[in-house]
Amino acid sequence: MTYKIKDKNGRDYEIQDIKKFSKHIFEFHSNGSSLHQQNGYDFIVDDIFRKKVLEFLNTKKNKE
Repeated sequence: MTYKIKDKNGRDYEIQDIKKFSKHIFEFHSNGSSLHQQNGYDFIVDDIFRKKVLEFLNTKKNKE
């Protein structure tokens, strides 16, 4: 499955490994608002962003 999320500039980013991506987000950006940079993309990580990543992760678990 393809997991796409928009960066702070509105560009689509395709998450290659949702488990690895979500682990990093919830380990290093677990609360508040912070900046996450990956492969030239900038993401503002806040509750809405974390919710979207969690939805992706749950979708993956349901398909396994």
